[in-house]
Amino acid sequence: MSLRPRAWLGIAGLVGLMLLVTATYVGQGLLIAHLLSGVFSSIDVGGLVTSLAAIGVLQLVRVLLIVVKDSWAPRVSARVKEAVREGLTLKLMEIGPGQAQRMRSGDLQSTLVDSVELLDPLVGRFVPSVLASVLGSCFASVYVIAVDPLVGFVVLACALLAPLTKVAGRNWIQERGDRWMVSYRGMYSESLDAVQGMATLKAFNASGRRGREMLERGEAFCRDSIRLMVAWCGSSTVAAMVVTIGTTASVALSAWHAATGSLSVAGLFTILMLARETFRPMHELESAYHAAYSAIPAGRVVAEILCIEPHVRDSAPETPALRKNPPGVEFRDIRFCYPTRSAPALDGFSLTVAPGERVAIVGRSGAGKSTVLGLLMRYFDPDSGSVLVDGRDTAEFPLVDLRSLIGVVAQDTYLFHGTVRENLLLAKPDATEEEIGRAVTAAQATDFISRLPQGFETVVGERGLKLSGGERQRIAIARALLKDAPVLVLDEPTSSIDAANEAEITQALGELSRGRTTVVIAHRLSTVREADRIVVMDSGRVVEFGSHPDLVARKGLYAELVATQTGAPA
Repeated sequence: MSLRPRAWLGIAGLVGLMLLVTATYVGQGLLIAHLLSGVFSSIDVGGLVTSLAAIGVLQLVRVLLIVVKDSWAPRVSARVKEAVREGLTLKLMEIGPGQAQRMRSGDLQSTLVDSVELLDPLVGRFVPSVLASVLGSCFASVYVIAVDPLVGFVVLACALLAPLTKVAGRNWIQERGDRWMVSYRGMYSESLDAVQGMATLKAFNASGRRGREMLERGEAFCRDSIRLMVAWCGSSTVAAMVVTIGTTASVALSAWHAATGSLSVAGLFTILMLARETFRPMHELESAYHAAYSAIPAGRVVAEILCIEPHVRDSAPETPALRKNPPGVEFRDIRFCYPTRSAPALDGFSLTVAPGERVAIVGRSGAGKSTVLGLLMRYFDPDSGSVLVDGRDTAEFPLVDLRSLIGVVAQDTYLFHGTVRENLLLAKPDATEEEIGRAVTAAQATDFISRLPQGFETVVGERGLKLSGGERQRIAIARALLKDAPVLVLDEPTSSIDAANEAEITQALGELSRGRTTVVIAHRLSTVREADRIVVMDSGRVVEFGSHPDLVARKGLYAELVATQTGAPA
């Protein structure tokens, strides 16, 4: 609710409408009591007609109030859901890929979509019902207390005690509700994995096995749903018993008082009518709780994400002016360990890249090469040491401005489900047609884009799956050219490219890196021979550096990597 403070005004309006509905029921009860007592005291026909007409008016007013309430509640909850979705999205953007990638995509998607939707009955029905039910029951019981204080206080006590039985069973319900949510998110994530990995499942004849596993998850989810419903029904049964006891006690006491002469017939009818109306708000609260019982664990899941503290904080007040363009980059005695691993990814890593220099980082898989990119972009901060751009610590730059200085072409190019143009404009939304044309030409993407059905307006599909690997990479290079950042990081840009396309992509990358401080992270050594300097990493630190001929001549780790890839003896 703090994400949408104005929603409290809408909820206050819903509470007011619910209280007015309760008032119509109380008014109707008083009129019926008056009517019945009048029948026993020979009321005239005119008075009978007047009472009946007043009852009809109250029923009509109540219908109108309910229509307004039911049309207003979805609007209030929709605004809250909109604010929650926006808050979740901003939180995910704030924590960045360094933290978000540790969560399952299915869990995040179920939270962003389904968990937020489950908040609808919680905000639109349950929250206003809590306030309206307590106030409504107190309001209705005032008349009963005025007629017979003892009966009135018994009715009020039972009415307020009924919802408190939920508090007694809260831990029981919460434990089962949390288990239900974990089971639901697990089933959702497994289903998403199965859809995304359908080709792999078919290739290994594993679709049947995965189907049986998903069936078992479905059955577990069904059992957890039943357990949650049993817990809810158990607490509801206790609440219903309290209401029954309160109703029975009020009828018995009022009848006894009438029999002893301490209560008039009119008073008896008033108590009989209003005792029911005192408990009515609690029945409505019970119904609202039933509609929202799955929203409570969903709300806790949403709150868990909203309460995540980002590991990287954007605290720089302003962007320092660049002293050199392009700027230099320095990694100074870096140590970094991923939270899920015991061994550090980088341990004592130091590297200086001069302005305009092209440095290649090579090494075996797991040597820590790609971690360098994450630290430079501040997806995470080092445990010790510092990363500097233009001689300044990256923490001195606002994150938006730091990342605007760095262009990235990754090994696994991500294209969004949209047109070629939309994916290009991600780098520079206000780019002109001339700028787009120059970037596409330099990336050698003009020919294949012109052959697409709608050219730049062709939809590339989810993750760009309608394009080949080489075509996706050319789009990524054009996008980086369009960004025109002074620092460039190429993270294994040709790892998924076949030999036929490698020469063209390498040429486009050479055009991209001209005039920029460039860091090339590569496993395929054919792409790094022209680098000004080659840095060899092993176990998270630099073990060799130099030019290609010098490193081959040393017969060290680099020579072994070359020999492994070319088949020549080291």
